[in-house]
Amino acid sequence: MPRRHLLLAGSWGPERIPARPHRDDTDWYLPLHVRDEVGARERLAAQVAAGADVIVAPTWRTHRRALLPLGETRRAAAWTAAAVRVARDALEVGLERRAELLADAPADDSRRGRPTPLIAASLPALDDEPEAGTGRLMPHEAATERDYRDQAGVLTDAEPDLLLVESQRGEAEVRVAITEAAATGLPAWAAIQPSALAAADIEAWLEWSGQAGLERILLPSLAAAALAADGDLPWGAVPRDKDVIPDWLDAGAGVVACLDGASVAVMEPLRAAIDDYERTELETARAPARRWEDHVTHAAAIAPGGAAVWLGERSPAPLPDGFEWIVVDAAEAPHLPDDHYRLVVDAGHSPDLGRLLEGGGILACKDGSAPRGEVDLQLLTLDDKAGPALLIYRREG
Repeated sequence: MPRRHLLLAGSWGPERIPARPHRDDTDWYLPLHVRDEVGARERLAAQVAAGADVIVAPTWRTHRRALLPLGETRRAAAWTAAAVRVARDALEVGLERRAELLADAPADDSRRGRPTPLIAASLPALDDEPEAGTGRLMPHEAATERDYRDQAGVLTDAEPDLLLVESQRGEAEVRVAITEAAATGLPAWAAIQPSALAAADIEAWLEWSGQAGLERILLPSLAAAALAADGDLPWGAVPRDKDVIPDWLDAGAGVVACLDGASVAVMEPLRAAIDDYERTELETARAPARRWEDHVTHAAAIAPGGAAVWLGERSPAPLPDGFEWIVVDAAEAPHLPDDHYRLVVDAGHSPDLGRLLEGGGILACKDGSAPRGEVDLQLLTLDDKAGPALLIYRREG
């Protein structure tokens, strides 16, 4: 079965914007999900309904550095927990809406049976925010490590499904963020900015990321992806638009991420592009099995009804009607009675099966199990146009 590719939905946009004083809004300093919880839940629920497999709790403005200018650092833990709680509530609402949308969809719709979406908590770029103590109380690097460690712990306490390191512009800061996120014990993903890879040895960098405990890396370019495809670290894509998604998936991306601007209008085309790709993969993977099932159906249609035996691994499709079926391991073929069956289906490569047939009985088999022995069999059908040859014989007499 082809693997499922995950779609990650990040922020719509305003969740990342720093608070600004407004004379008509006494709550201007509150993070958006605290100021408007209903709106935040609605945005996340809409992403789930649109087919997101991973949504990101709005934790972009709940860390100490973002709250320091507002004098609200004491609320970092509470507002972070509230962000994850809003995401959990939105997940339930979004799944209900998704089920309603799929109620009239075809049974083989690729959106069916997808796993329950995951909730990520963002560990954003902390060095983008001012740090009043840097240079006076401790060096910049030490302050960065301290704040990433503290915020990773706050996020972990809020109990998301995974941590998402994102937005860091420099390689050194990304390394610190990944190290602290992975140390929490939660699955850690990282979305890498092009600037963070600009001067890096990408192969060495990918190797370090895996050793640091990163579970998945989201890459900004197919050039970097080409190197990731040869490594052991699972990876995903941050594509420019939906038209390049097949290229990313062909290269081996397991996740498609829209980190910002992830509105429904943006997410739905991404979901459709992934679904189209998976549908094509599934049809290709199923083609050999369908070909064999059609072959057996044709053999059953020309066989007289009665006793029938299926040798080897059974197809998941229902056995043809009109027969008294038994299903046995191919190794049992030598112990089956002679001159007994109206239809024999050999899913493996068993020898000397003609003897099992009554006169006029039909044998459906694959290339490599051509019958041997003294029984007179006539070849009725040979299909060798799309893979291993499939054959149908009839016993004469």
